[in-house]
Amino acid sequence: MPDTYSNFQELRSHEQEGRDYQIITSLNRNSVLIIAPHGGKIESYTSQIAKWIAGDEYSCYSFEGLKDGDNQMLHITSHHFDEPTVLQALQKAHTVLTIHGLKNSIDEYLLIGGLDSEFGAELRVALFHQGFSVRESEQGYQGEMATNLCNRGVTGKGVQLELSFALRKRIFKDAECRFEFIDAIRSQIKAHMFNK
Repeated sequence: MPDTYSNFQELRSHEQEGRDYQIITSLNRNSVLIIAPHGGKIESYTSQIAKWIAGDEYSCYSFEGLKDGDNQMLHITSHHFDEPTVLQALQKAHTVLTIHGLKNSIDEYLLIGGLDSEFGAELRVALFHQGFSVRESEQGYQGEMATNLCNRGVTGKGVQLELSFALRKRIFKDAECRFEFIDAIRSQIKAHMFNK
């Protein structure tokens, strides 16, 4: 389904910040940026998962839908997402990880995309070892465009995670699952930074 708005400027001229959407940031001097571009009620639980991964250590950005209904109209696809705050944060980010949601509410799995294939492979192995199902990225979820948010940091390459609704819900509700998922990702971020 095509986006209602082709860019942020268009969205902002039709929607009201604080009523229809909000932008939540926790930006520090760290070179790691975790992004939930379709947070709040657009792709449920992605904001919380991004914030858990970031913790107090890494920078976090979340664009969140607040509408009573039809929050999907606030979805701007990643290679068109050009909200100024996140673009500015990306100029200082060496490691970029974006968190997205897939609609599947039955199967618990995720897809890994983005141009940082090395970091993506490290995450794939770590998550697989924790028992998470990682599938091959389907067409449209590979995150390989240079203008994709995950690839707009300093290095020009990053990683996007697409999580099924069933997996996001489990991470949100099951503390043990949440710990295993977040810990696997954070440990790989640390290792990835150390190896740079």
